[in-house]
Amino acid sequence: MKLTDPIDVRRDAQRVFEVIQNKGIALIPGSIGYGLVASDPTALDKLFTTKRRKPHKKHAMIGSYALHQELHILPPREASIVRTLTIDLDVPVGVAAPFRPDHPIIQKLGPELLSRCTHDGTLSMLVNGGPFQEELIRLCHEANMPLLGSSANISGSGMKVRVEDIEPEIRDAADIIIDYGKRTFSNPRSSSTIINFRDMKLVRYGACYDVIQDVLKKFYGVEFPEDPGKEELFSGHIDMQQATVY
Repeated sequence: MKLTDPIDVRRDAQRVFEVIQNKGIALIPGSIGYGLVASDPTALDKLFTTKRRKPHKKHAMIGSYALHQELHILPPREASIVRTLTIDLDVPVGVAAPFRPDHPIIQKLGPELLSRCTHDGTLSMLVNGGPFQEELIRLCHEANMPLLGSSANISGSGMKVRVEDIEPEIRDAADIIIDYGKRTFSNPRSSSTIINFRDMKLVRYGACYDVIQDVLKKFYGVEFPEDPGKEELFSGHIDMQQATVY
């Protein structure tokens, strides 16, 4: 690798894609932090065990706006909100919404894995996770291969925005690590803001929340509460019961 060209998104996404295809685990960069991702059920079980994540917690799907459009089912207003935030304003958002069960990627999951990444008829997907994730998802999407995962950290310790801050056992669990340095949205929260678009309810305070809150009120008349801050609410989850599933 040339020192003058340390980052090559297409090359690195292809390398990760090949690892995922071979039932491996990848530690990858996103705009909001680093994540552990896989597609194979055994690899996902290893991911959960390594993170010390409780069994009732769910996998999240790593997605893109294109995949969101294919999988999620939303009324016009809610669909417009997702587009405004993720495309027009380039903001990452965790979108929880009803989904199309007959889509090939959903069919690839199988009943057991599907039950582990959906809740109450909704599927949670990170939309607009940054250039690397967009390219990786493009490859996975073309192959009809689901990509699932969660943040690269011991459960409850908070998302990490630099590889060197990730716990050694988490790094050791990965078959490939893509290190792009400190992630873009690290303050005040490095986790994604999650919205249940079926009920139009905030699930978790996260990255760019102040922008999301302002846009929802200004253009859609939707008012969300003020973020109380990490000192008062470290996880960002408004309802801790929801923290067990999203």
